[in-house]
Amino acid sequence: MPIVGLGLDLCSIERIQRILEGPRAEAFLKRVYTDGERAYCAPRHDAASAYAARFAAKEALVKAMGVPPGVKWRDMEVVREGGPPRFVLSGVAREVMEARGWDAMLALTHDAGVAAATVVLQTK
Repeated sequence: MPIVGLGLDLCSIERIQRILEGPRAEAFLKRVYTDGERAYCAPRHDAASAYAARFAAKEALVKAMGVPPGVKWRDMEVVREGGPPRFVLSGVAREVMEARGWDAMLALTHDAGVAAATVVLQTK
């Protein structure tokens, strides 16, 4: 399967923490994260790290896809089901990936106050 796209993004965990503590936290969470992501991240002791990693993942996917118009934050859900993280896509993000015959691989990490995500797109 040839590689057709690569995306990398970094996100400051402190920046996300400030947003979570601010007056617009709920609006930000509703705009960017799915209900499933919020259920996963919110109860964690490192919630800001988990949210930052998912924010970076979404940015990295959009970069790898070539920034297609119409993709919404909530079209890209990061899930963990006992294995490595992966995307569950909907809306325009899913349409673009299916139309192009692409599959996404995702890696997440966080250290020293920064969350990072790498996305590799391959043809199916």
